[in-house]
Formats: sequence, structure tokens, C-alpha cells
Amino acid sequence: MVAPILVSIPHGGWKVAPQIEEIWALTKKDAFHDGDPLTSRIYDFSDRVAVQMVMEYYRAVIDLNRPPDDIAPKNPDGVVKSHTCYGVEVYKPDCLPDEDLKKILLDQYYFPYHRSLAEAIARDDVRMGVDCHSMAAVSPPIESDAGTPRPLICLGNLGDARGEICEPFNRVTCPPEMIRFVKDEFEKVFAHEDVEVEVPATASANVPFSGGYITRTIGEGETPFFQIEMSRALYINGSTFDEETLHVDEGRIEDLNKKIWVVLEKTAANL
Repeated sequence: MVAPILVSIPHGGWKVAPQIEEIWALTKKDAFHDGDPLTSRIYDFSDRVAVQMVMEYYRAVIDLNRPPDDIAPKNPDGVVKSHTCYGVEVYKPDCLPDEDLKKILLDQYYFPYHRSLAEAIARDDVRMGVDCHSMAAVSPPIESDAGTPRPLICLGNLGDARGEICEPFNRVTCPPEMIRFVKDEFEKVFAHEDVEVEVPATASANVPFSGGYITRTIGEGETPFFQIEMSRALYINGSTFDEETLHVDEGRIEDLNKKIWVVLEKTAANL
């Protein structure tokens, strides 16, 4: 049975766009750690949901979770970036894309994804949407709280820690009781995880992330929509990850996929 869910995976890419290959400076390892590695597989529910969308290109190529005018050099970590979230230069010296190339990247990769998302969330067979991410186990250098451990799961609906309406957005993208239900279910399935960092919580709502640009725009309508951030402590660690090959244990990927699906399936059944 197909669940009435839209799954968006905007940062799980693994490719460099052909238009920038000659000026691209990132190593595979730097591009891997800047994005949400392997989320295209961890959140792969394509055989069980109404719609699944995956961006194939690295987050450092085009960041779908930024406004289209939030762009380097004004914002080094913008939709088109000059630096990764770890401060590594994305392009060779003096090769930051010019206005024409930025427009090509936006027109070819950014706007089509957003148009497809808007169309998908309006479909009759979609009754819930999720924007699926992973986050560094501790805040990267670009953040004001750099080095701070993060929860295993963070859910975002633009609200407060209980999912209720608050500033600065003064709206929520799914009902507070829904985000609390999802939080409780994630706490159940991830209650016994043994990770290498001391996390502040198993699951949280809107702390440290209340939802990015995709959640703010696609979550404007009546269909419930929320963001999932999963700590990479769950799979980028000494027991399941090889830093040299960038390989993650297949069993761990399958386990995370199963656990997340348990929560999404229960949530869809509770709509």
C-alpha cells in the first residue's frame, strides 16, 4: 500500500554539475561532509510513498534549502556557495561563478525542483510532506554555537519547542499535536542508540532547526509539512563509517531506513 506522503531529499546529492566541473575545487571528502551524505538511501521510501524527490547534485553545487537570492559572495553558504559550512573553498581561485553561470545553475537545478515540489504537495494523493536531512553531530564552525552537540532527531514546523506558533514566523507548517506525535515516535525508535557524542535529547522540536526555506515555502498550504534533521552521529562514526573510503555499513543504512519508516507510516496512519 502506498502512503500519502511526499518525501523531499534536497541535500543528499553525490554529483558535480557539468557546468562547473572545470572550476570545482572540492575533494570528494569535502563535498561529502558538507552535504547530507547518503540521505538519498537512508530516506529511500520510493516504493512506499506517493512522491519522492531527490537532488542528485551536491549541496555545495546548488543548495535547494536557501532563497534564490541568498547567494555568494554575500552569503558564502548560500544557494550558490563560495565556501562549505567548514570554511573550505568550493571553487578554484578567482573562479566563483559569475552572474550568468549562477543563473544557469538556478534555472537548471534549483527552480525545477521547487516547481515539482509545489506541484507534488498539491496532489490529491499527498496528505503529508517531509523534507529530509541529516545534520552534523555537533554544530559546524559556521554556526554561532559551533561545537555544540545536537539531538539525534530534530523536527521543524517553524514553531517553538512544543510545535506551537511563535515568532519570528507566527505560523506553523503542521499542527503542534502532529509534530509532538512525531517527536514521541522518534524518541521510541531511537531510545537505545549508542552514539559517540553526549546528545542533549533523543528528539526535539524546532531546536536547533525550525525548518529551512523548503519548509517555509512548501509548508504554506493546508497539507501538513515538516522538516526532519537526523544527526550524523547515527551513521558517521567509528563503528559504522570508514573516513578513507567514505563507506557506511550497509546494515546501519538499512536499520535507519526501517526506523524512520516506522515513524512516518504511523504518522500517515494518524492523519
